[in-house]
Amino acid sequence: MPSFSHAGRIGAVLAVALIGLPAGTASAEPGATSVTLTAQEQPKPARPTLEAIKQRAAQDGVPLEQAVKDYISATAAKQPFSAAAQPDGPVDTPDVMVDDLNAGEIEDLTRIAAAEGIGLAAAIDAIAWQPEFEKVAAELETGFPAEFAGAVKYDDSAWFGFKGDVPARAVELARTLPVRVDLVGDRGFSERELSDAGTATHATVLANPAVQDAATSYDVRTGTVIVEAQSSAPLAAQDLLPRQALAAGIQAQVIPVDKVSEPQDRYMRGGGSLGSCTSGFNLKYITSNTKRHGTAGHCARNDATRTYSNHSTHGGSTTVKRVWWHVGAWGDLSYYTVGSKTPGRTFYHDWNKTRYADDRSAMPSVGTRICHFGITSGGSCAKVARRDVSAGGMKHMVVMDRDNSEPGDSGGPWYYAGTAYGIHFGLIGGKSAFTPAYLYQNRGYDVWHR
Repeated sequence: MPSFSHAGRIGAVLAVALIGLPAGTASAEPGATSVTLTAQEQPKPARPTLEAIKQRAAQDGVPLEQAVKDYISATAAKQPFSAAAQPDGPVDTPDVMVDDLNAGEIEDLTRIAAAEGIGLAAAIDAIAWQPEFEKVAAELETGFPAEFAGAVKYDDSAWFGFKGDVPARAVELARTLPVRVDLVGDRGFSERELSDAGTATHATVLANPAVQDAATSYDVRTGTVIVEAQSSAPLAAQDLLPRQALAAGIQAQVIPVDKVSEPQDRYMRGGGSLGSCTSGFNLKYITSNTKRHGTAGHCARNDATRTYSNHSTHGGSTTVKRVWWHVGAWGDLSYYTVGSKTPGRTFYHDWNKTRYADDRSAMPSVGTRICHFGITSGGSCAKVARRDVSAGGMKHMVVMDRDNSEPGDSGGPWYYAGTAYGIHFGLIGGKSAFTPAYLYQNRGYDVWHR
């Protein structure tokens, strides 16, 4: 598995609390158009089916998790198999909805609830609005690239920053979320400029002969570029930033570390998909019907052929051949042929449990929860702590808030419900990290999904 870490300044733009402002009211500071939308004024999702299940569970003295699972199983049993809906055959996660929540999302929420000890009902309240938040963040980032200064999801609120004034469209989109939303203007820099400052700083650090390795990320809330450096000599943080970044109010922090990155394919052998690594998503060429099988770049560096194996309930294996591998500006990616197997749009989200990929995400926002599967650690979930991280020669990596992976997990899928997020790399700053799957588009491929 690979390894890298993070922190910073609370700028003047955050010095004035926006809490308590009436919904839609512009604050006097930090910017003339900064806005807080209170939770009381935001729309709340209607979930009558879930409420009915909750009431029955309480009456019967059954945990909500079990009651929801029973409802999904009973509903699925009544549905006839549809080849049109499941073109690659039946999977373990059925196409059942509980109001606005699909069965795959409920499986992930149940896993997150168990890991965090919060219960399924609390997990739904805190996390189920995550897809809508990601859509808002993505639209703001693509629609206002010169002004968008970042997005952060909390369990009970959302934060969006802007270089100057808050666009009217941002307020309009924010009103669709079911939680309190802080839209903060006058940051002084966009996320793109903060990211560029991090990239330039990373290059400066790696050019220093005293530095053996480094990982560079940034914190949108504090406007800080964070450098984790394995260095034989101290580094002066403010001397690393470009002059224009300093002028914009961006700051830097250096954190000495003993080890920067660590791939997770060493020592462990067998027990899963690709021998010493884990199989990722199947890929389809964007303009043709060519299929490939994706995994991590460092898994393919020294292995021109590998043996792909299904989990035990499906069985079978085939030899696959390396077509392309890359560790660098596009992260840590590779793909192989599909051998004698017929590729599909499904993936293992746990041991012997399959699910359809229905979408592919862009770069995830800080605070979103994502799950992954690895042949050593199995299935687990974590929260995005940093995005667009440079680590060694790699760029655009995503780092989670904890280490929930083990050697042998490299190359495995990161996902939430039916959305494909990335390909597991290893550790960055001691935390699990992956390459966003959208970067396969640089080679003309994308995750193959329904």
